[in-house]
Amino acid sequence: MIAAAVYVRRSTEQNAVADQAKSITRQIEHTTAYARRKGWIIDPANVFSDDGVSRALCGAQRPGLARLLNALKPSPPFQMLVMSEESRLGREAIETGWTLKQIMDAGVRVSFYLEDQERTLDTAMDKAMLSLTNFASEMERERARQRTTDAMIRKARAGHVVGGKVFGYRNVEIVAADGRRSHVTRVVDPSQATIVHRIFEDYAGGFGLVRIAKRLNAEGLTPPRARGWAPSAIREILRRELYRGVVIWNRSAKDVRVGAKQQRRRDEREWIRRDAP
Repeated sequence: MIAAAVYVRRSTEQNAVADQAKSITRQIEHTTAYARRKGWIIDPANVFSDDGVSRALCGAQRPGLARLLNALKPSPPFQMLVMSEESRLGREAIETGWTLKQIMDAGVRVSFYLEDQERTLDTAMDKAMLSLTNFASEMERERARQRTTDAMIRKARAGHVVGGKVFGYRNVEIVAADGRRSHVTRVVDPSQATIVHRIFEDYAGGFGLVRIAKRLNAEGLTPPRARGWAPSAIREILRRELYRGVVIWNRSAKDVRVGAKQQRRRDEREWIRRDAP
């Protein structure tokens, strides 16, 4: 009897992903049913998953995949690995190919239930097909990222919210005539706005950051975070251009380097500025 393992992943980027691949639970159900039809046995201990993890990340950034690779040493307790499709391993060509090679070099076969096909690397053609598949997956990841960026730029230029919550404001969803969400806009939160005004007035009046923070804490005024008011929070509020009526977006970008996300500062010419009195 062949012992099988399962690797499932739900991506943070859902564009162009098959319906079965969007849910960890559904992937496990489909994988288990597929293995049962093949006569394979799946031990629950050999079900590895990463939920809400980018397909571009690898290694320690994906704990489920890391556990799977660790299970290969010194010898794997399973002979077959089942996934929905190859992109579950990732959409970065070099990292995905290397990961697949580690699995196969450990003596584990790999099968995809969406294609009902086993991946092999026995011939030059097998390796070429792997390269082409990984190339197509990485291209799709780049296109999906570009589509997301384009949509965010349109929203930013229209004055819509494209980030998270900001102290002093509430994010309000605007619903279109068809009942679907159109966009998100910021409206002033009166109680929090009073605190923001107070911070600027105290600072203009000669109070230092530490003194302002202590006064706000002593009066029990609600801070942005549960830890209480800190001088660093006061500094960030004073420096934030949004409180001066200017929205800035696209100041930074997240790149994937060596299987991990890293943030970099964009050239100021790429920033999107919009007046928001």
